[in-house]
Amino acid sequence: MEEKDLKKIEQSGKPKPKSLVSNKILSFCAYIGIACIAIALLLSACFKGNTNVGNVFRSIGEVIAYILAIILAFFWVKSHKHIAWLICYIIFVVTIVVLYILVII
Repeated sequence: MEEKDLKKIEQSGKPKPKSLVSNKILSFCAYIGIACIAIALLLSACFKGNTNVGNVFRSIGEVIAYILAIILAFFWVKSHKHIAWLICYIIFVVTIVVLYILVII
């Protein structure tokens, strides 16, 4: 949608399209992920010897980044509607989840 269309929707008082709401939610989650990564880097720079708190923030930022990437990739796969894309997507997501869990444990 173009900016003109968005302004018309806002001025008309009609409900916002579902895609705008989901874009805002994804954008906010990305913002939180970036904030966690920035805090983690700042803490590891300040406390070079003790990076436990920094590692926690880094892990949270990574998880948010992975989740956002998985969600956005799903929308791309859904729009292409080919079974090969879907199968590869499922394999990739399962691999990410399993390996991330194994690395944490």
